[in-house]
Amino acid sequence: MGLPSTKRWLTVASEIAAMGSPRDAFAPGFVFPLVFILFFAAPYLNLVDYSALIPPPGLRMAVISVLGLAGYLGGLCIARWRWSTASLEWPRIDPDGWRSRSAFFLLVAVALVSLALLALVFWTAGMIPLLAANREAARFAMATSVGNRLNAVTRLPITAAIGCGLYLLVSDRRASLPNVIAAALVALSIVGESLLGHRGLPFVVVAPLFVCFHYAVRPIGVRTLAWFGGLVVVGLAVVNHFRLLSSPPQLADVMSHSNLPVWMPAWCTSVATLVTFGPLTFNFVLSTVPAKVPFQHGMALFNGAFGILPGHQPTVGEFVSRNLFGLPEGSPNLPPTILGGFYLDFGVAGMVISMFLIGLATQFLYWRMFRRRSPWSMFFYAYWYFNLLLALYGDFIANDLTWFVPLSVYGIDFAARLSSPSIRSAAPPRRQAMRA
Repeated sequence: MGLPSTKRWLTVASEIAAMGSPRDAFAPGFVFPLVFILFFAAPYLNLVDYSALIPPPGLRMAVISVLGLAGYLGGLCIARWRWSTASLEWPRIDPDGWRSRSAFFLLVAVALVSLALLALVFWTAGMIPLLAANREAARFAMATSVGNRLNAVTRLPITAAIGCGLYLLVSDRRASLPNVIAAALVALSIVGESLLGHRGLPFVVVAPLFVCFHYAVRPIGVRTLAWFGGLVVVGLAVVNHFRLLSSPPQLADVMSHSNLPVWMPAWCTSVATLVTFGPLTFNFVLSTVPAKVPFQHGMALFNGAFGILPGHQPTVGEFVSRNLFGLPEGSPNLPPTILGGFYLDFGVAGMVISMFLIGLATQFLYWRMFRRRSPWSMFFYAYWYFNLLLALYGDFIANDLTWFVPLSVYGIDFAARLSSPSIRSAAPPRRQAMRA
């Protein structure tokens, strides 16, 4: 099958342009739909060839992808009618109790305890995955040796780093001792997560705080955001390429699927693979479910969300890797993007309805941030939007970390507000503001 018609993509792009002003790059109708189109159109450029393993993308994947995006945009249209931000001013964040001394000491305690627990896990496992020759195998071996619950402890520095980062963003940003300590704890927490050898974990800290910076400190222009996004994609691909250099067989396998010109550097293949492999995995799910494996009726997403429960609940990516591809235990997970998880559970109709609900929820959280102006409302929208973008490469509910991070940050926010003289949640004055 050939490429989807240019007219169809232009129609979708014009609808997106009408729904979100580029003056707010993180509005629900702007960046996510555009990146969605980029990711799901990339496999049709034939930059990499996995046809021996995955059927080439055709018209069916294009139509189902457009239906998924249409579901999101439809939910967004209805939500904008109900929860419009047109008459609300730009959300000037009220720091509430986050500037208090007790909030600072709480954040310091959370950061130090989380880093100490991370060090305990490394000591118990007797290894640091980042220093191992095969980091993926080392991560799997460490998780197996310490158990699921103790392995979950290694994610606590993410909460600590985000909490300290929010403290910096809503502070007066002077060169004071508390700010210096908070910045140092953010850096230490990111370094600690980097030792786990997973290139995406530091990004879980940086990306939501980047969105929060947009609303709490200074709006980020579309051009700056485009450069930042490009650097992130290239940076992750370069890191992955250096990881592959330590495993020549894996590097040779990746390069064998490249359709790029021979004169292009090897890391360009990693960039192409990073952008295209998620949608290609989604296409594989379409060709396998329900022909060979039945729909999961919600169990795939449920298992991913509650993997911390006793026993072992495979994530969506793990289910695809083991049950659909038939790869052995310990192989990398293969998440099928946000559409693949919903399709795996509910089929095409359920996928469209799920994306419709995602559109509703995204606009509601956006509107709530404008109305409440609290650090929690800002962070929750930032984290939700970051997770949407990440799900274009992975899946919407990758694991229990998806809900653990916002719940733990909410706990910090609740404790911070308790130290405030009053819990303020008044709506901002109404006036014409940036279109969003």
